[in-house]
Amino acid sequence: MISSKQTVSSYVVMLDGGSLEMLELTAAQAEGFECLTCKTQHTTESGAFQPVGRIPSVGSVFQCLKCAGVAR
Repeated sequence: MISSKQTVSSYVVMLDGGSLEMLELTAAQAEGFECLTCKTQHTTESGAFQPVGRIPSVGSVFQCLKCAGVAR
């Protein structure tokens, strides 16, 4: 499923803290299946991801704890 979501598009992301950023993301990143920074897959077992923002009408976006605080 993730392999079919690798098309890159521009998304306006409302990051935690209220800032808006235009980011080039894969569909998997935009839909919360991959880390915004390193593209590690987010699974229910991983538990090492934290929400970092939202894309209106799409959903939450996440970063793995290893990448937390790293520039996107």
